[in-house]
Amino acid sequence: MPIYEYQCESCGAINEYIVFDGHEQLQCKACQGNNLRKLMSVHNIKGSSGPVAGPASGGCCGSPNSCGTLGSCCGG
Repeated sequence: MPIYEYQCESCGAINEYIVFDGHEQLQCKACQGNNLRKLMSVHNIKGSSGPVAGPASGGCCGSPNSCGTLGSCCGG
């Protein structure tokens, strides 16, 4: 069950919701408004030795999951 962040267009509050099937009617937890905009969230992934580092400045080609894999635009 993914957790998504939404920002209320009425009051500006940012809320997190567990979304089961995508057809639920979500309401702002602060003002009970229904005008919510889904935000792009950063994943919080931790490895055994701490957080996983992202690509260095300049980044990759933008293909999902391509960084560091053999034959990718930024892999070695």
